[in-house]
Amino acid sequence: MTRLSRKSRDRSRAIALSLRLYHFCLRAYPQQFRHTYGERMMRVFRDHCRAIAEQHGVLSLIPLWLHTFSDLIYTACLERWQVFKEKNAMVTSRYPQQFSLRLWFALTATIIAFVVSLVASLNLYLLEDANPLTQAAYRVSSVLRFSYDVVYLSALAAGVAVCAIVGYALVQRTALVTTGLLIVMLLVAFAGFGGMLVRHVSTFLILLLIFSALTLISLLIGHVATTRALRFLGQRPAAVLGACVSVSCVLLINVVALVLHTLLLNPVSHALYMQGQIGDTHLNFSLIAMGIALLALIGCAISLGFALHSPSRQSS
Repeated sequence: MTRLSRKSRDRSRAIALSLRLYHFCLRAYPQQFRHTYGERMMRVFRDHCRAIAEQHGVLSLIPLWLHTFSDLIYTACLERWQVFKEKNAMVTSRYPQQFSLRLWFALTATIIAFVVSLVASLNLYLLEDANPLTQAAYRVSSVLRFSYDVVYLSALAAGVAVCAIVGYALVQRTALVTTGLLIVMLLVAFAGFGGMLVRHVSTFLILLLIFSALTLISLLIGHVATTRALRFLGQRPAAVLGACVSVSCVLLINVVALVLHTLLLNPVSHALYMQGQIGDTHLNFSLIAMGIALLALIGCAISLGFALHSPSRQSS
């Protein structure tokens, strides 16, 4: 008699524990699904546990749990996916998710401006990085050295912002894209000037601070533009447009520093400036690259202005 009562208590405890675990696992389902079917599922599972435990013992609950848990994961994922599709359909029906012609123009102009500015920045880097005339020119003008660093760091920050365009175009989860951008930002920082971490720690920290500030401020401005664009665009087009604004903000700093550096370079160190001369002509590649970068940025700003202008305002 004592043995039977002990088995009965063990069976009741096992069933009660299973019910508590099952009730917790039901949180995997959407709230509306739990509200509609939660109590019914609990009753079915309770009756099933009791029947199996009474017929085959407490250990028979283990295979039951294996089957129940695998089925719960599968059906919960299906229900979550269904809810996600319904919410996405509501957003899609309210705002257009496809890229408009104005957005394509803005995206193309942004990429062109980035490529041109990157070429101009690389030309400046290749011209001055290992040139023996560079240090003498920097000693004469501290602004020349500062503008060079800003050109280099803003080009790196623009690369991170371009990754934001790709991320938002492919993934519609803001948290996932943000995490990826933080990882890319660290990788770009260590790849771009990580060598200074061994030799000049303080210089590395200063450059990291400036680079991080440029990147984060540009992304913040892009977020503001995304919020504005959400009034008349869907989530993905608005996020891509905001990322284009982020790129243009960093490119503005890049081009301003590039213009300042190029204009200062000729009077400060004409010999170093002449390193960019094209053959026997009077044309200088640094000056040409600066001019094209400036024109590309102006075109990018105009196209972004049109893209951020609400269609309803245009029609009115």
